[in-house]
Amino acid sequence: MKSKLARVCLIQELRLKMEVSMKRKFVLLIVLSLTFSLLFSCTQEKSETQNSATELSTEGQKVVDYLLDDWNKNFRSTSIPLAMSNLGMRPNDGLRLEVGQYFREHTDLANNLKWWGANNYILSNDEKLIAKYLMNSYKNEQPGLEKLSEGLGLSENYLQGRLAFMAKAGLLQESSEEKLGYVLAEGYNKWGGPLRYNFHTVAIAGEKSFDVW
Repeated sequence: MKSKLARVCLIQELRLKMEVSMKRKFVLLIVLSLTFSLLFSCTQEKSETQNSATELSTEGQKVVDYLLDDWNKNFRSTSIPLAMSNLGMRPNDGLRLEVGQYFREHTDLANNLKWWGANNYILSNDEKLIAKYLMNSYKNEQPGLEKLSEGLGLSENYLQGRLAFMAKAGLLQESSEEKLGYVLAEGYNKWGGPLRYNFHTVAIAGEKSFDVW
């Protein structure tokens, strides 16, 4: 009798242990399922955020593809505005900023971006001349628009547009204290990368122009 009772107790004890074990496994499965669900959700959200931040327009992609191919040729360092011109595109400040920002976020795409920095490719040759003129006069008195126009041989109306663009690009900041209406941004001497706003554009008969280091 005692033996049968002992066996019944043992069976009940085993059943209880199995039930507890199954409940623990069930709870563990729920926890793991929720964890993986959250991880997948966060990863997907991060991926979507990155894609939206770096998404290019059709024209922007054309410029990027052109430059990545051009930069693969020895000593080529063609700028974004020159690439746009070579592609038959009209001047477009918004497109330049779009491509420039893309390169800022993807400096691993080309050695040129790693060596010279993405900002070096955003400015046109005229804008690089403006930048160098302002840097050379920065320690003294900043020139007004009229003096800048005389010094560079560029119209005041044209300069106003280029200065506004350079501010959007991050090299200048608006300033009501300066006659020009702008001041060089903090870190201006490093903004354009090691080339420091120098440029060398090559034109060969029968070929599209290109910039070199």
